[in-house]
Amino acid sequence: MRKHLIWALGLVFALVASVGIASAVPNTQTIDGKITPSKLPKKGAAKPIKLFVDVSSTNSANANQVPNPTTNAKVDFDKDMKYQQKGFPTCDSGGFTAATTTSQAKSDCGDSVIGSGSAKIQVPTATGAPPLAVAADVTAFNGKGKGIILFTYNTLSGGTVLNGKIQKSTASGYGVMLNVDVPPLAGGSAVIQEFNATINKKYKSGGKKLSILSSTCKDKKLKFQARFTDNAGQLATGTDKQTCKQKS
Repeated sequence: MRKHLIWALGLVFALVASVGIASAVPNTQTIDGKITPSKLPKKGAAKPIKLFVDVSSTNSANANQVPNPTTNAKVDFDKDMKYQQKGFPTCDSGGFTAATTTSQAKSDCGDSVIGSGSAKIQVPTATGAPPLAVAADVTAFNGKGKGIILFTYNTLSGGTVLNGKIQKSTASGYGVMLNVDVPPLAGGSAVIQEFNATINKKYKSGGKKLSILSSTCKDKKLKFQARFTDNAGQLATGTDKQTCKQKS
């Protein structure tokens, strides 16, 4: 397995060695967010929810519209949405490496899984040629101190850990944000073109029924925003919104 991994990584580096991605044109950023159920309390205690988020990037200035690599991703959520992890197990991803598989990660931190998803990775091969498309599995783990660990695995380059933090949003009109620093992939040339995850975790702690995510519906709409910074320091922003019904 280790020999295969070294060979695969060598292939990736060889493919991107002569290809540079750093257009002076910012990426085009999109976000698709959805919360269920859509009928939520207008006031009072927030109701447990399932959250789906899909973010994707393209760049019209690059061959095949491959986006510039992202170095930081901020996803902002509506003020009505709440995040908490009280009493729920956390994962220590310090032992995760490129050789760690999804099943191994779940074996180590199975009790702290809060969601899953998928990602699409693009590896440029040559100027003007279609990029190599690589599919990756995504597993979301609960991390310490309002952390969310996004572990991705693909059969070409193995596992990657993205450490995110839930923080107060720095964008006007939003409540909390997921702030993730994205490490270079394949020497900085391979890029995550699309990334999605569904978070849906209800549990019991101290005799109480709790949920990692919950929400109200105070103004009949729920907003989402993606603010992604690329390796040239350029910011790309995408927004989405969902209508919700007020539960009496």
